Amino acid sequence: MNLFSFLLARKRVTPLALLVVCVMCLSRAQAQPFIVSVVPPINATGVSPSAAVVFTFSEQMDTALTVAQFFDSTTFAMLPTSSAWSAGATVLTCTPNPPFPSSRIVIWSVDGESLIGDPLEGDTGGFFTTSSGGGSTGSGTNRITAFAVGKVHFYNQSSAAAPTLDADAPYNFTATTTLASNRSANSVALTLPTTAVSNLTQNFIQPEHFFLFASSTDLPSFNAAYPSGNYVFNVVAATSNQQVTVNLPAGFAQPNAPHTTSFVAAQSVNAAQPFQLAWDAFQGGTANDFIYVSVGSAFKSPDAGTPGALNGTATSIQIPVGTLQANSNYDVTIGFYRATSTSNASYTTSAYLATSTDFTLLTSGGAVTGPLIFTNSTWSGGVFNCDVISSAGQSFTVEYSATMLTNQWQTLLTTNSATGRVRITHSAANQYLFYRARKNP
Repeated sequence: MNLFSFLLARKRVTPLALLVVCVMCLSRAQAQPFIVSVVPPINATGVSPSAAVVFTFSEQMDTALTVAQFFDSTTFAMLPTSSAWSAGATVLTCTPNPPFPSSRIVIWSVDGESLIGDPLEGDTGGFFTTSSGGGSTGSGTNRITAFAVGKVHFYNQSSAAAPTLDADAPYNFTATTTLASNRSANSVALTLPTTAVSNLTQNFIQPEHFFLFASSTDLPSFNAAYPSGNYVFNVVAATSNQQVTVNLPAGFAQPNAPHTTSFVAAQSVNAAQPFQLAWDAFQGGTANDFIYVSVGSAFKSPDAGTPGALNGTATSIQIPVGTLQANSNYDVTIGFYRATSTSNASYTTSAYLATSTDFTLLTSGGAVTGPLIFTNSTWSGGVFNCDVISSAGQSFTVEYSATMLTNQWQTLLTTNSATGRVRITHSAANQYLFYRARKNP
């Protein structure tokens, strides 16, 4: 299966409503809706990472049931967009938020139906390549050639409970060849341990990169097609050929599915504060294993082998303040990897088993701030009363002191003002007290 087919297999299919068959329905003959055009067109290159993707449909669509999804061809991560419909619900505009990654193949797929319930037909998926920003046709910085094979299991987490296996494309295989910058190749083929042969696809925007993707919903057949053993890459070039073997060890165990313990907190993250993302331990994880975290295009953990990379014993990572935008949503991926690698003077090899879990992180509007005002102060019967006016939702602390000395202020209460006005009541024998309110960080 090629890259396009692989990611189309991952799209979420909206369940159809209960179909009621009647004489009128059977007698109606009407064409199903289809995509008339898409901008940028399929196979477009040099697309701005911030450019909107515009779909035009043949008829009015049900906006509640028609969605477009976008995927990064390199990381398999879903790319978030904001959607807007035209007045007649025939044009859907999807604006990347944040911008798509640069120099990447972006895959899109659309599911939906018309107002009368006819499902979308025809070509409902495609791809384009984003620009690098510098006009480069490849990275051109690879010192040696790299070969890799790996198998990934995908899960989704939608609550604090355990994640569940992805329903559309849970089991995935990938093989890649990245040529050194002083090399070119006519083709790259891969011989599997089963003796089957598959041709890798060349990335037309980064011609030094060749790839093969495949997915399945049946684990026994998937493991039979892509077993442990030797994967032999055959590079065919005008000047010289190359054959390299990558071994996927039989002793590797598939990592458990990552489970975030921060799911509830991740549904309302204060964008003005750092956020600690945590997960249950990688079962059997060691310092030789690797954990990868990405939060949309806004944040990712360091790559394996680089400073700060997460090894298999890590259970959390902090997302720095200022990384996330307020009132936004992000697709988060946590991946557990078991890998092995070799290297020599001319090439490197790597093989891995991985399991990843996706979930959604939502941010709030950030810290609420504004002036704090005391008003309506009264003293009666040993009780002091007043109101504190603030911005709605603002967090502050009220303190009191008999001397106003720095170290003699005592906390009366800390509150989050839901309405912007809080009534303060304080019983105190001393009627000569000072009160103040300070904003919480």
